[in-house]
Amino acid sequence: MKIFREIFKRSRALGWFGLLNFVTFFILLILSFYDDRMLLGANIWHKPMKFCLSIGTFSWTMAWYLYYLSQPRKVQTIKIVIILMLLIEQVIIIGQASRGEMSHFNITTAFNAMLFNIMGIAIFVNTLMVFWSFRLLKNEEHLPVGYKRSIQLGMLIFIIASLQGFVMAANLGHTIGAPDGLEGIFFLNWAKGFIDLRVFHFFGLHALQVIPIFAWIFAKNNVKAVTIFGILYFIFSFGTLWIALF
Repeated sequence: MKIFREIFKRSRALGWFGLLNFVTFFILLILSFYDDRMLLGANIWHKPMKFCLSIGTFSWTMAWYLYYLSQPRKVQTIKIVIILMLLIEQVIIIGQASRGEMSHFNITTAFNAMLFNIMGIAIFVNTLMVFWSFRLLKNEEHLPVGYKRSIQLGMLIFIIASLQGFVMAANLGHTIGAPDGLEGIFFLNWAKGFIDLRVFHFFGLHALQVIPIFAWIFAKNNVKAVTIFGILYFIFSFGTLWIALF
């Protein structure tokens, strides 16, 4: 399809890295039918599968946006760091799943705690790369104004949602008022009947795609409409975190 060719044209490195994650998703999907081990109420391969989809989508999204930046050396650095940090994240998540161990919030041994901390550092560095991209985008004047604002808002909400992961880390879990691993909705596994911190994390991270898509289709040159939509989207997504914490 044309959009996929365009992604690889904009960044072969992020294009192939995203594709690697999507291919890995299908490999793990097949594996999940043969390996019925469970962890916290879900098949051990479900979490790595979710991260494959998330990281693949993020990689292709950043390939699209970084193409707009006119400072190639800085852009190349951002790409390399993103791929390296998320590769570290994926290796740990898949490796821990293969051991039947939790990758997140796992401090049961010194080794597990070390891996958890490494993931935290990797995600923080990746978030810094998005913030750096956000700063560089401010200097680009060739984009439709509404579309440019939408990417900026998407990046800003993404950064907030990414840092919210450290709230879950401090809580050593994502379920408020109950232990993790209770019955959850299909695949996403968000807890039923309890507040799950992953809800805002999910919607906040995907502001990176939702707001720019809205702008491109409906308000490419309308900064006001994009700003209103972005604020409403943030209120909707952040509201789930507010309810959870207060």
